[in-house]
Amino acid sequence: MTALPEPSKSTAKAIMQLWGSRNEPNRPHMGCSIIGHACDRYIWLTWRWAKSPDFEGRLLRLFDTGKREEERLNQDLKDIGVELYTVDQDTGKQITVSACGGHLAGSVDGIGKGFPEAPKSWAVVEQKTHSAKSFADLQKKGVRESKPQHFVQMQMYMGLLQLERALYLAKNKDNEEIYSEWVHFDQDTFTKHMIRADRLIVATEPPEKLSNDPAWYECKWCDFYELCHGQRAAEANCRTCCHASPVAKGAWHCDSINIDLKEKDQRKGCDGHLYIPPLIPYAKPIDGSTNSVTYQKTDGTTFTNGPGHWLSSELAVTVHTMVGDKVIDEIKEAFPGAKVVASEFGGFADLEGDFDEELKKDAPDPKKEKATAQNKAFIKGMRK
Repeated sequence: MTALPEPSKSTAKAIMQLWGSRNEPNRPHMGCSIIGHACDRYIWLTWRWAKSPDFEGRLLRLFDTGKREEERLNQDLKDIGVELYTVDQDTGKQITVSACGGHLAGSVDGIGKGFPEAPKSWAVVEQKTHSAKSFADLQKKGVRESKPQHFVQMQMYMGLLQLERALYLAKNKDNEEIYSEWVHFDQDTFTKHMIRADRLIVATEPPEKLSNDPAWYECKWCDFYELCHGQRAAEANCRTCCHASPVAKGAWHCDSINIDLKEKDQRKGCDGHLYIPPLIPYAKPIDGSTNSVTYQKTDGTTFTNGPGHWLSSELAVTVHTMVGDKVIDEIKEAFPGAKVVASEFGGFADLEGDFDEELKKDAPDPKKEKATAQNKAFIKGMRK
Protein backbone atom coordinates (compact mmCIF):
# COMPACT_ATOMS: atom_id res chain seq x y z
CA MET A 1 0.00 0.00 0.00
CA THR A 2 1.28 3.46 -0.87
CA ALA A 3 2.17 5.51 2.20
CA LEU A 4 -0.32 8.27 2.86
CA PRO A 5 0.82 11.76 3.86
CA GLU A 6 0.56 12.74 7.51
CA PRO A 7 -2.61 14.70 8.28
CA SER A 8 -1.88 18.42 8.25
CA LYS A 9 -4.30 18.93 11.14
CA SER A 10 -4.44 16.69 14.18
CA THR A 11 -4.81 17.20 17.92
CA ALA A 12 -1.74 15.08 18.70
CA LYS A 13 0.39 17.06 16.27
CA ALA A 14 -0.84 20.35 17.73
CA ILE A 15 0.08 19.23 21.26
CA MET A 16 3.60 18.21 20.23
CA GLN A 17 4.09 21.47 18.35
CA LEU A 18 3.03 23.32 21.49
CA TRP A 19 5.61 21.50 23.57
CA GLY A 20 8.24 21.97 20.86
CA SER A 21 7.78 25.74 21.20
CA ARG A 22 8.76 25.55 24.88
CA ASN A 23 12.50 25.03 24.43
CA GLU A 24 14.35 27.05 27.05
CA PRO A 25 17.64 28.90 26.39
CA ASN A 26 21.00 27.62 27.57
CA ARG A 27 21.70 28.04 31.26
CA PRO A 28 23.89 30.99 32.26
CA HIS A 29 26.16 28.73 34.34
CA MET A 30 28.12 25.52 33.90
CA GLY A 31 25.88 22.93 35.51
CA CYS A 32 26.86 20.48 38.24
CA SER A 33 24.56 18.11 36.35
CA ILE A 34 26.91 18.01 33.33
CA ILE A 35 30.36 18.40 34.92
CA GLY A 36 30.58 14.61 35.07
CA HIS A 37 30.02 14.23 31.32
CA ALA A 38 32.59 12.08 29.52
CA CYS A 39 33.61 14.86 27.12
CA ASP A 40 35.36 18.10 28.14
CA ARG A 41 34.44 19.64 24.80
CA TYR A 42 30.72 18.92 25.30
CA ILE A 43 30.77 20.71 28.68
CA TRP A 44 32.65 23.72 27.26
CA LEU A 45 30.41 24.05 24.18
CA THR A 46 27.27 23.83 26.33
CA TRP A 47 28.49 26.52 28.70
CA ARG A 48 29.65 28.71 25.81
CA TRP A 49 26.19 28.52 24.17
CA ALA A 50 27.59 27.13 20.91
CA LYS A 51 24.17 25.69 20.10
CA SER A 52 20.72 26.40 21.55
CA PRO A 53 18.63 23.51 22.92
CA ASP A 54 16.34 22.21 20.20
CA PHE A 55 14.39 19.31 21.66
CA GLU A 56 11.32 17.96 19.93
CA GLY A 57 7.99 18.26 21.72
CA ARG A 58 7.96 14.61 22.79
CA LEU A 59 11.24 14.96 24.70
CA LEU A 60 10.22 18.21 26.37
CA ARG A 61 7.01 16.58 27.50
CA LEU A 62 9.06 13.66 28.82
CA PHE A 63 11.27 16.06 30.80
CA ASP A 64 8.15 17.62 32.27
CA THR A 65 6.93 14.16 33.32
CA GLY A 66 10.18 13.73 35.23
CA LYS A 67 9.65 17.04 37.05
CA ARG A 68 6.12 16.06 37.99
CA GLU A 69 7.37 12.72 39.31
CA GLU A 70 9.65 14.58 41.70
CA GLU A 71 6.58 16.01 43.42
CA ARG A 72 5.16 12.51 43.95
CA LEU A 73 8.46 11.15 45.26
CA ASN A 74 8.82 14.15 47.59
CA GLN A 75 5.40 13.40 49.04
CA ASP A 76 6.33 9.72 49.35
CA LEU A 77 9.43 10.65 51.35
CA LYS A 78 7.45 12.90 53.67
CA ASP A 79 4.81 10.22 54.14
CA ILE A 80 7.42 7.71 55.39
CA GLY A 81 8.67 10.26 57.93
CA VAL A 82 11.52 12.06 56.14
CA GLU A 83 12.06 15.70 57.10
CA LEU A 84 12.49 17.09 53.60
CA TYR A 85 13.40 20.57 52.36
CA THR A 86 13.10 21.39 48.65
CA VAL A 87 13.37 25.19 48.86
CA ASP A 88 15.81 27.55 50.53
CA GLN A 89 14.18 28.78 53.74
CA ASP A 90 15.71 32.24 53.31
CA THR A 91 14.77 32.86 49.67
CA GLY A 92 11.75 30.62 49.16
CA LYS A 93 13.38 29.35 45.95
CA GLN A 94 14.92 26.00 45.01
CA ILE A 95 18.10 25.15 46.91
CA THR A 96 21.17 26.03 44.81
CA VAL A 97 24.95 25.71 45.04
CA SER A 98 27.68 27.63 43.25
CA ALA A 99 31.47 27.77 42.96
CA CYS A 100 34.26 28.90 40.61
CA GLY A 101 33.38 32.56 40.87
CA GLY A 102 29.70 31.83 40.36
CA HIS A 103 30.22 30.12 36.97
CA LEU A 104 29.65 26.58 38.26
CA ALA A 105 26.21 26.07 39.78
CA GLY A 106 23.40 23.59 40.31
CA SER A 107 19.90 23.18 41.70
CA VAL A 108 19.36 20.54 44.38
CA ASP A 109 16.21 18.38 44.37
CA GLY A 110 16.17 18.34 48.15
CA ILE A 111 17.91 17.92 51.51
CA GLY A 112 16.44 15.61 54.11
CA LYS A 113 16.83 13.69 57.34
CA GLY A 114 15.08 10.62 58.71
CA PHE A 115 15.86 8.08 55.98
CA PRO A 116 15.68 4.39 56.94
CA GLU A 117 19.36 3.93 55.96
CA ALA A 118 20.58 6.56 58.46
CA PRO A 119 17.73 8.30 60.40
CA LYS A 120 19.93 10.95 62.04
CA SER A 121 21.99 12.02 59.00
CA TRP A 122 21.22 14.94 56.72
CA ALA A 123 21.57 13.99 53.09
CA VAL A 124 21.23 15.38 49.57
CA VAL A 125 18.28 13.94 47.65
CA GLU A 126 18.66 13.34 43.92
CA GLN A 127 15.72 11.96 41.93
CA LYS A 128 15.71 10.51 38.41
CA THR A 129 13.32 8.59 36.18
CA HIS A 130 14.55 5.71 33.98
CA SER A 131 13.43 3.48 31.17
CA ALA A 132 13.12 -0.22 32.04
CA LYS A 133 16.48 -1.00 30.42
CA SER A 134 18.27 1.83 32.20
CA PHE A 135 16.60 0.93 35.50
CA ALA A 136 17.72 -2.71 35.25
CA ASP A 137 21.31 -1.62 34.58
CA LEU A 138 21.15 0.70 37.59
CA GLN A 139 19.94 -2.11 39.83
CA LYS A 140 22.71 -4.39 38.59
CA LYS A 141 25.68 -2.00 38.69
CA GLY A 142 24.76 0.78 41.10
CA VAL A 143 24.73 4.51 40.34
CA ARG A 144 28.51 5.06 40.26
CA GLU A 145 29.06 2.60 37.42
CA SER A 146 25.70 2.75 35.68
CA LYS A 147 25.17 6.53 35.81
CA PRO A 148 28.56 8.18 36.48
CA GLN A 149 27.27 11.63 35.54
CA HIS A 150 24.55 11.39 38.20
CA PHE A 151 27.13 10.14 40.69
CA VAL A 152 29.39 13.15 40.06
CA GLN A 153 26.40 15.50 40.29
CA MET A 154 25.68 14.25 43.81
CA GLN A 155 29.35 14.54 44.77
CA MET A 156 29.36 18.20 43.71
CA TYR A 157 26.23 18.90 45.74
CA MET A 158 27.59 17.12 48.81
CA GLY A 159 30.97 18.86 48.58
CA LEU A 160 29.51 22.34 48.14
CA LEU A 161 26.88 21.82 50.86
CA GLN A 162 29.40 20.11 53.17
CA LEU A 163 27.26 17.01 53.56
CA GLU A 164 28.59 13.46 53.75
CA ARG A 165 25.68 11.51 52.28
CA ALA A 166 23.17 11.50 49.46
CA LEU A 167 20.12 9.44 48.57
CA TYR A 168 19.71 8.50 44.92
CA LEU A 169 16.04 7.80 44.29
CA ALA A 170 15.10 6.35 40.89
CA LYS A 171 11.79 5.37 39.35
CA ASN A 172 11.12 2.89 36.55
CA LYS A 173 8.80 4.77 34.17
CA ASP A 174 7.43 1.51 32.76
CA ASN A 175 6.22 -0.22 35.92
CA GLU A 176 6.47 2.31 38.83
CA GLU A 177 9.24 0.32 40.56
CA ILE A 178 11.44 2.46 42.82
CA TYR A 179 15.16 2.04 43.52
CA SER A 180 17.09 3.84 46.26
CA GLU A 181 20.84 3.92 46.90
CA TRP A 182 22.77 5.51 49.75
CA VAL A 183 25.82 7.36 48.37
CA HIS A 184 28.76 8.58 50.46
CA PHE A 185 30.88 11.64 49.79
CA ASP A 186 34.05 10.94 47.79
CA GLN A 187 36.62 13.72 48.27
CA ASP A 188 38.79 12.61 45.32
CA THR A 189 35.85 12.72 42.88
CA PHE A 190 34.78 16.14 44.16
CA THR A 191 38.28 17.62 43.94
CA LYS A 192 38.88 16.16 40.48
CA HIS A 193 35.74 17.74 39.06
CA MET A 194 36.23 21.08 40.79
CA ILE A 195 39.63 21.26 39.08
CA ARG A 196 37.98 20.23 35.81
CA ALA A 197 35.37 22.99 36.12
CA ASP A 198 38.03 25.63 36.85
CA ARG A 199 40.06 24.50 33.85
CA LEU A 200 37.11 24.57 31.44
CA ILE A 201 35.84 27.94 32.68
CA VAL A 202 39.14 29.71 31.94
CA ALA A 203 39.72 27.85 28.64
CA THR A 204 39.61 30.31 25.74
CA GLU A 205 39.17 27.62 23.08
CA PRO A 206 37.24 24.33 22.97
CA PRO A 207 39.12 21.33 24.40
CA GLU A 208 40.09 18.33 22.28
CA LYS A 209 37.34 16.10 20.92
CA LEU A 210 36.47 12.93 22.78
CA SER A 211 37.23 11.12 19.51
CA ASN A 212 38.46 12.20 16.09
CA ASP A 213 36.41 9.44 14.53
CA PRO A 214 33.07 10.86 13.26
CA ALA A 215 31.54 7.39 13.60
CA TRP A 216 32.43 7.07 17.31
CA TYR A 217 29.20 6.17 19.12
CA GLU A 218 29.50 8.87 21.80
CA CYS A 219 30.00 11.53 19.12
CA LYS A 220 27.52 10.31 16.53
CA TRP A 221 24.44 11.24 18.55
CA CYS A 222 25.88 14.29 20.31
CA ASP A 223 24.12 17.66 20.04
CA PHE A 224 27.42 19.20 18.93
CA TYR A 225 28.26 16.69 16.21
CA GLU A 226 28.08 19.33 13.45
CA LEU A 227 30.43 21.61 15.37
CA CYS A 228 33.04 18.91 15.95
CA HIS A 229 32.78 16.62 12.95
CA GLY A 230 30.46 18.52 10.61
CA GLN A 231 30.43 21.73 8.63
CA ARG A 232 28.39 24.20 10.69
CA ALA A 233 29.65 27.23 12.59
CA ALA A 234 28.53 27.79 16.18
CA GLU A 235 25.75 30.23 17.01
CA ALA A 236 26.76 33.87 17.23
CA ASN A 237 26.47 35.27 20.76
CA CYS A 238 28.87 36.85 23.21
CA ARG A 239 30.04 33.54 24.60
CA THR A 240 31.27 32.32 21.20
CA CYS A 241 33.10 35.61 20.62
CA CYS A 242 36.83 35.94 21.28
CA HIS A 243 36.27 39.40 22.82
CA ALA A 244 34.25 38.04 25.78
CA SER A 245 35.52 36.29 28.89
CA PRO A 246 34.15 35.15 32.27
CA VAL A 247 34.93 37.32 35.28
CA ALA A 248 34.06 37.29 39.00
CA LYS A 249 30.55 36.82 40.42
CA GLY A 250 29.34 34.81 37.45
CA ALA A 251 29.64 37.81 35.12
CA TRP A 252 31.11 38.21 31.63
CA HIS A 253 33.18 41.08 30.22
CA CYS A 254 33.63 42.35 26.66
CA ASP A 255 37.21 43.48 26.06
CA SER A 256 36.27 45.11 22.74
CA ILE A 257 34.01 47.78 24.25
CA ASN A 258 35.19 47.35 27.86
CA ILE A 259 31.86 46.66 29.56
CA ASP A 260 30.38 43.93 31.70
CA LEU A 261 27.68 42.04 29.82
CA LYS A 262 24.21 41.36 31.15
CA GLU A 263 22.78 37.93 30.37
CA LYS A 264 20.29 39.28 27.81
CA ASP A 265 23.10 41.13 26.03
CA GLN A 266 25.25 37.99 25.97
CA ARG A 267 22.49 36.10 24.21
CA LYS A 268 21.94 38.83 21.64
CA GLY A 269 25.55 39.59 20.73
CA CYS A 270 26.47 42.37 18.30
CA ASP A 271 27.83 42.97 14.78
CA GLY A 272 31.30 43.29 16.30
CA HIS A 273 31.21 39.57 17.13
CA LEU A 274 34.39 37.72 16.15
CA TYR A 275 34.29 33.93 16.32
CA ILE A 276 36.63 31.94 18.51
CA PRO A 277 38.41 30.35 15.48
CA PRO A 278 37.80 26.63 16.21
CA LEU A 279 34.06 27.36 16.25
CA ILE A 280 34.22 27.62 12.45
CA PRO A 281 35.09 23.94 11.86
CA TYR A 282 35.37 24.01 8.06
CA ALA A 283 38.24 26.52 7.77
CA LYS A 284 41.54 27.46 9.39
CA PRO A 285 42.60 31.00 10.38
CA ILE A 286 45.49 32.34 8.29
CA ASP A 287 45.56 36.02 9.28
CA GLY A 288 43.90 38.30 11.80
CA SER A 289 43.66 41.61 13.59
CA THR A 290 41.73 43.04 16.54
CA ASN A 291 38.47 43.18 14.58
CA SER A 292 38.78 40.50 11.88
CA VAL A 293 40.11 37.03 11.14
CA THR A 294 40.75 35.65 7.65
CA TYR A 295 40.16 31.95 7.07
CA GLN A 296 41.02 29.46 4.35
CA LYS A 297 38.81 26.49 3.49
CA THR A 298 40.16 23.13 2.33
CA ASP A 299 39.40 24.06 -1.30
CA GLY A 300 41.60 27.15 -1.02
CA THR A 301 38.71 29.63 -0.79
CA THR A 302 39.29 32.46 1.69
CA PHE A 303 36.87 34.66 3.60
CA THR A 304 37.09 37.15 6.44
CA ASN A 305 34.98 37.18 9.58
CA GLY A 306 34.34 40.60 11.10
CA PRO A 307 32.55 43.96 10.59
CA GLY A 308 32.64 44.98 6.94
CA HIS A 309 33.18 41.38 5.87
CA TRP A 310 31.27 38.22 6.74
CA LEU A 311 29.44 38.93 9.98
CA SER A 312 29.29 36.10 12.50
CA SER A 313 25.49 36.22 12.35
CA GLU A 314 25.78 35.44 8.63
CA LEU A 315 28.27 32.59 9.09
CA ALA A 316 25.97 31.06 11.70
CA VAL A 317 23.17 30.61 9.14
CA THR A 318 25.18 30.01 5.96
CA VAL A 319 25.97 26.59 4.53
CA HIS A 320 29.75 26.21 4.43
CA THR A 321 29.81 25.67 0.65
CA MET A 322 28.45 29.19 0.15
CA VAL A 323 30.81 30.98 2.53
CA GLY A 324 33.30 32.90 0.43
CA ASP A 325 31.20 32.42 -2.72
CA LYS A 326 32.32 35.08 -5.21
CA VAL A 327 28.79 35.95 -6.32
CA ILE A 328 27.64 36.60 -2.75
CA ASP A 329 30.81 38.54 -1.99
CA GLU A 330 30.24 40.72 -5.06
CA ILE A 331 26.63 41.39 -4.06
CA LYS A 332 27.67 42.30 -0.51
CA GLU A 333 30.32 44.65 -1.93
CA ALA A 334 27.89 46.23 -4.40
CA PHE A 335 25.21 46.71 -1.77
CA PRO A 336 26.74 47.73 1.57
CA GLY A 337 24.47 46.69 4.39
CA ALA A 338 23.12 43.60 2.58
CA LYS A 339 23.20 40.55 4.87
CA VAL A 340 22.82 36.82 4.35
CA VAL A 341 20.00 35.73 6.65
CA ALA A 342 19.59 32.11 5.51
CA SER A 343 21.07 29.58 3.11
CA GLU A 344 20.67 25.95 2.15
CA PHE A 345 22.43 23.22 0.22
CA GLY A 346 21.85 23.54 -3.50
CA GLY A 347 23.27 27.05 -3.85
CA PHE A 348 20.43 29.22 -2.61
CA ALA A 349 20.81 32.15 -0.23
CA ASP A 350 18.41 34.70 1.21
CA LEU A 351 19.72 38.23 1.63
CA GLU A 352 18.13 41.29 3.15
CA GLY A 353 18.91 44.96 2.68
CA ASP A 354 17.61 48.13 1.06
CA PHE A 355 18.88 47.32 -2.40
CA ASP A 356 16.73 49.99 -4.12
CA GLU A 357 18.30 52.75 -2.03
CA GLU A 358 21.76 51.49 -2.88
CA LEU A 359 20.86 51.48 -6.59
CA LYS A 360 19.81 55.14 -6.43
CA LYS A 361 23.28 56.08 -5.23
CA ASP A 362 24.94 54.64 -8.35
CA ALA A 363 26.30 57.06 -10.94
CA PRO A 364 24.55 56.94 -14.35
CA ASP A 365 27.29 54.89 -15.99
CA PRO A 366 25.71 52.61 -18.65
CA LYS A 367 28.06 49.73 -17.87
CA LYS A 368 27.48 50.07 -14.16
CA GLU A 369 23.73 50.40 -14.64
CA LYS A 370 23.70 47.19 -16.66
CA ALA A 371 25.76 45.31 -14.05
CA THR A 372 23.61 46.69 -11.23
CA ALA A 373 20.40 45.61 -12.95
CA GLN A 374 21.80 42.12 -13.38
CA ASN A 375 22.77 41.94 -9.70
CA LYS A 376 19.36 43.19 -8.62
CA ALA A 377 17.61 40.60 -10.81
CA PHE A 378 19.87 37.89 -9.41
CA ILE A 379 19.04 38.84 -5.82
CA LYS A 380 15.31 38.89 -6.50
CA GLY A 381 15.59 35.46 -8.11
CA MET A 382 17.27 34.04 -5.03
CA ARG A 383 14.64 35.52 -2.71
CA LYS A 384 11.66 33.94 -4.50
